[in-house]
Amino acid sequence: MGCIQRSNGVHDDLFVRALVLSDGKQQVALVCLDLIGMDFTLADEIRARIRERTGITTTLLNCSHTHSSPFTAPWSILGLRWLSGAGASWRSDLVAQVTDVVSQAAGDLSQANLRVGRAPAQVGFNRRLPTEQGIVQKPNPQGAVVPWVDVLRVDGVDGKPISILFSHAAHPVIVHGASRLISADYPGYAAAKVRQYFGGKTLAMFAQACGGNINGEPLRGGFGPAERAGAALGEAAITAASESKAIQSAGLKVAAKTLALPFQDLPSQEECELALRKAEDQLAEVVGPSVPDDEQLWSLQDQVDISAKPASPDDVQPMEGQPWWLQDTVLCLRDLLEKVKRGDRQALRFEIQALTIGNEWCLLAMTHELFAEYQLWFDQSAPFEKKMMLAYTNGLESYVPTDKDFALGGYEAASFPSDAAAFRFRHRIALRPGVEQQIRQEITGLWT
Repeated sequence: MGCIQRSNGVHDDLFVRALVLSDGKQQVALVCLDLIGMDFTLADEIRARIRERTGITTTLLNCSHTHSSPFTAPWSILGLRWLSGAGASWRSDLVAQVTDVVSQAAGDLSQANLRVGRAPAQVGFNRRLPTEQGIVQKPNPQGAVVPWVDVLRVDGVDGKPISILFSHAAHPVIVHGASRLISADYPGYAAAKVRQYFGGKTLAMFAQACGGNINGEPLRGGFGPAERAGAALGEAAITAASESKAIQSAGLKVAAKTLALPFQDLPSQEECELALRKAEDQLAEVVGPSVPDDEQLWSLQDQVDISAKPASPDDVQPMEGQPWWLQDTVLCLRDLLEKVKRGDRQALRFEIQALTIGNEWCLLAMTHELFAEYQLWFDQSAPFEKKMMLAYTNGLESYVPTDKDFALGGYEAASFPSDAAAFRFRHRIALRPGVEQQIRQEITGLWT
């Protein structure tokens, strides 16, 4: 589960839902999964299997980013190890199930009409609060949010909805930390609300937007608050779908771009070695006087209960000091040190995909955890009447802050020696300031 907590049961089922759009020439699969995210290895494998099975060359795998789901994103070493070890058979089943669902959707095409809508909605707050000590993870009422829900409604020729695809921007972390039960968090409740309203045959699909710096609230509130947040979002999606406007244009166009975003410079070998010795000393205080090698750490991981206790909502870093956290810190520092010794020059693969219908509608989907400001900029700048933007699509291996946030630091934007998200992601270092302008230029190039 998210933050490497071992699950102790299932509260509500996780789903994969697929919608295939075709204009007779282009065919696109939109897939929504109740998962925290995917590394590129997993996303590429699923897309390749779909292409082999159906011939569909454009697949958007959007993860809701629920933190109460199996560990499928490359944040931490211990967490991702589960996917290639004890969770390998589950991973194999996941690939097969997603491929099967898309194949079924592709084999069940029928004539349809598209409608788009938007309604006010907000289930979370910006989580980057400026303080005298710097940026902390607490609600910031003045911070950027995306205060709406976007809807793509697909109607049959009888006017009844076949599918409602709706998107919103906020981390599903209302259950996370309050329970170790598997759950789709608020997106699951929202999808159930939409399906209940429009009827059991309607496919309700939630897609995560640019919520990299937005937390669903209340953080660690539990199932009751998650259900209430989901119900509110579902009501907004119902309003947007009910008041949606038909798309009159014909013809689906697809444009795509893959970038290589630069990371900051790696630290010196001396800095890494100093940090590693400190982390190993801290771990030794917990597990004994000797410093375990990697294999011993793996063994230790299987012997100790690495589950973090439910934390108070006021705790900013409730995981520090947990045995698994110290183990993972040592492993990440050892990995970083090897990168430094090799002189790795890393770049982050960054995918942009745009689906457009005339100038009436554009769906823009991107990889990784993007800040809300990217979506706000796109909404103001893109020359389309209606827009929808998604993050967490086809890969999740880094946060993508805005340039101003790199200077502010904080969990999503800081780099080594800070123990922030970039250190836990597989590249171990944050992106270089300037990537925001690079991304904006490439997006603008797609629609021009």
